[in-house]
Amino acid sequence: MASKYLLTKRLEPVPFKQPTPTNTASVYVLTAQEFVDLGLISKEMKSALETLVSAKTTYLDSFPACFVGSFAVPSKVHPLAEEECFAFYFDQTHLIFLDEGDFCKPVLDAISKQGLLKEPTTTWCLFEFIKLITKGDLQYLSDLEDKMEDVEESIIKHGFKNANEVMLNFRRKLLRLDTYYQQLVDMAGEFAENENKLLTHQEAGTFVQLERSADRLLQRAITLKEYSLQLRELYQTEIDTQQNDTMKFFTVITTLFAPLTLITGWFGMNFVNMPGIDSSWGYPLMCCVMVLIVAIELIVFKHKGWL
Repeated sequence: MASKYLLTKRLEPVPFKQPTPTNTASVYVLTAQEFVDLGLISKEMKSALETLVSAKTTYLDSFPACFVGSFAVPSKVHPLAEEECFAFYFDQTHLIFLDEGDFCKPVLDAISKQGLLKEPTTTWCLFEFIKLITKGDLQYLSDLEDKMEDVEESIIKHGFKNANEVMLNFRRKLLRLDTYYQQLVDMAGEFAENENKLLTHQEAGTFVQLERSADRLLQRAITLKEYSLQLRELYQTEIDTQQNDTMKFFTVITTLFAPLTLITGWFGMNFVNMPGIDSSWGYPLMCCVMVLIVAIELIVFKHKGWL
């Protein structure tokens, strides 16, 4: 359902059909069809905006009198699910969000509940909007790091199952966040450059601050992505160690019984004149010899640290 807000001293929700007072900026949340029916902006901008509604990227394009862009925000609850995708149009009197879902309205309602905006302009409203959708991201990355540390500890203790699957999920999450933050840094940087001179110097400065904040998130995500690679290497090292231990065990067993195999091979040839083959004490003697050989080998292997 279409929503409308007026930028007075605060972001004020109003009935959608309420007229906008002169010299008052307005904010809208619309679906693509509602946007087409409303006819708030030129056909050229409308066409550009409609193509961005379903774009799975965080992107900004500047025009002489406006900015047009899109967001693809990863979910913090289910980071591997589909991103929240929506587009926006922004000039000095209008801030229009094209949202087929229900992402934008709760964020704008939260801005409304915060109270006074620093300035009742579309620029400050968009700035607060972006701040809110990245709020808690640093804590989310910290929590993700804690989970990765738990996995690392479990790997070292040889007690973690399905580690490959878990580490793959970590890597996929971080790749998605890395892309999102990089695009957010680029968007904030383009706002800060203010090529179309639509923003005041102070407003452009707020996006410099936002660019730095997004870059900190990006660097943290990159660090965690590298950590996920280290976890994978650690896991592979542990797997290799376990395989080496297994091969070592079988090698020791094979070596341990090699003399016994040789002796049984000799006596298995059944030559007529083979010593002791017809003796009543031959079999017990061979058993004692084999036990003695195994005992000596065990002592030697233990001394060498092979057992």
